Amino acid sequence: MKIESKNVNNTLVLILQEKRLDASQAVSLKDEISEYIKADNQNIAINLHTVEFVDSSSLGALVSCLKLMGSRGRLTLFGLNKPVISMFKLTRMDRVFTLCETEEQALEALEA
Repeated sequence: MKIESKNVNNTLVLILQEKRLDASQAVSLKDEISEYIKADNQNIAINLHTVEFVDSSSLGALVSCLKLMGSRGRLTLFGLNKPVISMFKLTRMDRVFTLCETEEQALEALEA
């Protein structure tokens, strides 16, 4: 799993560098994001702009990360492509996650 990170105004921005998030990636996705959460990052924005496909196991991994975050802070997703947005809507995960178009919107959502 290739993930780049940067800090912007006390928010950790994770940039996923994978085209597909499927069952083969789900465990490493969950493990790597969980490590950032356990490192006491209270606001995390995840950039999914390179991701072209997400399956249910990767959605489950993201839900696990959201649950782990709990009351410690907030997590938002941004930069989703049309097929990925469709999967979030189909599974109603668009009601669970805060989805934003741009990094700026994601940062604003986390500050609100």
